[in-house]
Amino acid sequence: MRIKNNWKLEFEDASGLVKVGASDDAQAYRVINFCDLETKTEFRLVTNLPESGDAAVIDDEIRDIYRLCWGVEFLWKFLKMHLKLDKLITKNVNGITIQIYVSLIAYLILQLLSIPEQSGHTLLDKFRYLQSCMCQKISYVH
Repeated sequence: MRIKNNWKLEFEDASGLVKVGASDDAQAYRVINFCDLETKTEFRLVTNLPESGDAAVIDDEIRDIYRLCWGVEFLWKFLKMHLKLDKLITKNVNGITIQIYVSLIAYLILQLLSIPEQSGHTLLDKFRYLQSCMCQKISYVH
């Protein structure tokens, strides 16, 4: 869980863990600090993942897990906002997968149709335009 940087934390002396909750039933958790150099933002995460033992998780792994979770959140935001995938038709995994693929295919078709008219009016001309753009950026030999 991410906590705000201005929160005052009460650390235990012996373990270096932070106490969360009322004083009589407070539990101790581990605090991880890291900075995102691109956005120049400091993050504080509180976790109950073990620091030592068989199932130990190091700070860098927790940071990466946090970033990956946000990647998933941004994907869902894109799917909801741009592809209007805010209502799922089914709760079946296969059905949800099909709905996501159909939305992505429809989005790509709409992007294909928005190719400038200088490239041609037919769908085949637009595909050729895309192919020429891809050849400029991707080497098929390598």
